Amino acid sequence: MADTLRRKEDKQPLVPNYQIVVIDEAHKFLQVARSMYGAELSSLTLPDIKDDIFSINLKNEEANRYIQKTAFKLSEEGGRLFNGLSENIIAADDEETDRFSVVINGRVLRHIKNVYRIADELADILNEQPLTGSGTGRKAKVIWELEQVKKQTVMFSKADNLICWLETDKDENRFCAILKNLNEQLHNDLWGKGIPTILTSGTLSANGDFSHIKRTLGLDRINRRLTETSKPSPFDFKNNALLYISENVPFPDQCGKEYILSVANEVERLIRASHGHAAVLFTSYKAMDMVCGHLNGRDLPFPMFRLNKGGIKEIERFKKSGNGVLFAAGALWEGIDIPGDALSMLIIIKLPFAVPDPISEYEQTLYADMDEYKRKVILPEMIIKLKQGFGRLIRIETDTGVVAILDCRVGISGSYRERVLDALPDCRMTSEIIAVEDFLRLKKDLEYFIPGGINSP
Repeated sequence: MADTLRRKEDKQPLVPNYQIVVIDEAHKFLQVARSMYGAELSSLTLPDIKDDIFSINLKNEEANRYIQKTAFKLSEEGGRLFNGLSENIIAADDEETDRFSVVINGRVLRHIKNVYRIADELADILNEQPLTGSGTGRKAKVIWELEQVKKQTVMFSKADNLICWLETDKDENRFCAILKNLNEQLHNDLWGKGIPTILTSGTLSANGDFSHIKRTLGLDRINRRLTETSKPSPFDFKNNALLYISENVPFPDQCGKEYILSVANEVERLIRASHGHAAVLFTSYKAMDMVCGHLNGRDLPFPMFRLNKGGIKEIERFKKSGNGVLFAAGALWEGIDIPGDALSMLIIIKLPFAVPDPISEYEQTLYADMDEYKRKVILPEMIIKLKQGFGRLIRIETDTGVVAILDCRVGISGSYRERVLDALPDCRMTSEIIAVEDFLRLKKDLEYFIPGGINSP
């Protein structure tokens, strides 16, 4: 994507000229494109630039004092910008979201333009003024950072063409924006160039339908030949995997005490049946905390691990434990590889419908009604993510195990049962815990059931 944008601006390419492009893991391509074509400014960026400028010494003392004074102004103006954004947050419908729509009014726009002006002035001074001694690398870094701030603020100033939001975290906020017409840009800059391109991934389609990915990436604008194909998994799911669909958990209510208790009870039954060796996938960190709270007091005979935001060490600890239980949300849904018996029970608490955010709010306006948006966007995105989660279990030909789905909407009379089952690999199904126990006894060696499991001496 960086190469594509450089070519668009007639700059030196990063990649040699090519005759064909193969994009693997293409289900992540939209996320990358949004990032590369979009803008993001952290509330920590401008204070950090100020601190870096204070570590630089210019030969001209007057210029040195002036640049430090101006760096203070940049940091202060950044603070005013984020205060203005925070005051203009539009309340979200879902308390799990960390993305909030913001109104870019005249005051916010003025702060954006002031940040650009001050960053531009600082970059000019640093380019013109020599240093007293060492620090050339640090100076070049600050100039580069100021140029990035200028690019971002130029984009933010064109708010009418953007979807803008504020991401909130404990230690920082991030002002973010993506193009409304990203699909059109991708067609113009990539697909419309006439270079043959292959997009491949294990989760590009929803029930064999590529409409969603084609629409979001602008592939539906291509006039020339577009070929699509789906291939079955090479793994023997029919013999090596069992799908357990719970009939014991009520309709999802992430904050409901009865629902959380029911989930905790079902998770306990399943991890006892699998003798640990389990990962429990949530769509909500809050729900994960509450379920863990119940289970922590039950004296379960397995090591328990929690994968919080940004954590990866717990995955390695889980692998080495042999029969541990890993509770996770977010990162574990895709890209995590745990082959072998360490992960033999994958529990999916809830169908992974996306949390509403400013992007989905805008996308909804492009469709005739909510039913059409749900059919063409919400359901395909959920199916693709569910397939990614399901794929965490069987990683190599010899893997065996159970995937459990606790969402009643996939139950015997559930509204999404047919859609979900059509999307997942063909494997045996049950709603009985005893069938889970029998399956694992049939598939696993004796050492699997020994405390400490696969890592026992």
